[in-house]
Amino acid sequence: MSISSLIYHSAVRSDREQYNNTFISIGMNMLQVATFVAVFYFMFIIMGLRGAAIRGDFLVYIMSGIFLFMTHTKTMQGAFASEGPSSPMMQHAPMNTVI
Repeated sequence: MSISSLIYHSAVRSDREQYNNTFISIGMNMLQVATFVAVFYFMFIIMGLRGAAIRGDFLVYIMSGIFLFMTHTKTMQGAFASEGPSSPMMQHAPMNTVI
């Protein structure tokens, strides 16, 4: 339970560095994904690739690729921007670099 609390506070701290409001942060992430989906959907329609031999729903096909890309990008960004052992947050007693 204590590790969950530490992870929560670490995530909130990193979230508050970009935006002061958590709801704005969640909204911006959702808006970014929705913009990606809309741009790719219209780009594929304009280029005429919607008629390609893709079985199933075309929008689900687009969304699955964008969600995988966004998940990978955000994960790598979080891993590279993680705090090291000398950061002020990690110098508190219960914190460690694994969290």
